[in-house]
Amino acid sequence: MTDPTARGLWLAIATLTAVIVGATAGLLAWAGGLNPPTAILTAGGAFAGTMLLFLTIVRFTAGQAE
Repeated sequence: MTDPTARGLWLAIATLTAVIVGATAGLLAWAGGLNPPTAILTAGGAFAGTMLLFLTIVRFTAGQAE
């Protein structure tokens, strides 16, 4: 995974996936009755968690060592 084009593509896919998950989590939290600031925090947590998970999976499957 040393090709910069492939790295950029994986980063774009990870970011898009995390944005979709975060937006969905925020909307579901707001629809569930949470106030807007709490729903935004929920969306941010879902975004960050998804981004970290996705990038960890990509790093693991690429076989890069620590």
